[in-house]
Amino acid sequence: MCYDRLINDDEVAETSMAALFRSELRCALRNGAMAAGIVLVVLLVEGTPAWLVLGSAAGALALGALLHQAVLLAGAGVLRARARWRSGRRQRAA
Repeated sequence: MCYDRLINDDEVAETSMAALFRSELRCALRNGAMAAGIVLVVLLVEGTPAWLVLGSAAGALALGALLHQAVLLAGAGVLRARARWRSGRRQRAA
């Protein structure tokens, strides 16, 4: 997964969540497409009806992208909370 944006704590704390989501949209869709491809291959090998294969692949695409964005949201939330906690400790120490 592409979470290069989460490496720099300060950047994540200052960037809006909408901007983070937009920057990771391509990676999220790519992860969803990989999940859909796996589902597609497995169901076609098993001889599943075409309507079920297409529906499952579409669901895997959506859920894969959603999972990517949910993990991004959780990671950014943790980093923001940590940044606030650290700044609070520095203010109390000063």
